[in-house]
Amino acid sequence: MEFFPFGGIIFLLLWFVLFSAAAGLVAYLVVPAIIQKVRHDSALVTLEQRFARGEIDSEEFKKRRQDLLTR
Repeated sequence: MEFFPFGGIIFLLLWFVLFSAAAGLVAYLVVPAIIQKVRHDSALVTLEQRFARGEIDSEEFKKRRQDLLTR
C-alpha cells in the first residue's frame, strides 16, 4: 500500500506549479525588456517620420536621435 494514494497526481501538480512559476519568472524578467525595445523603436520611427515630413530640421533630428540611442 502506498503512503500517498494520490501521489502521482500530487507529483504532477507539483511539476505544473514549478513549471508555471519558472515561466512566470521568465515572463516577469523578459517582457519589460521587450516592451521597452518596442517603445524605443516606435520613438525612432516617429522621429524619422517627423523628419521626413519636414516638421524638424536635420540638426534637431540628429540631436533627438542621439538622445534616443544613448538611452
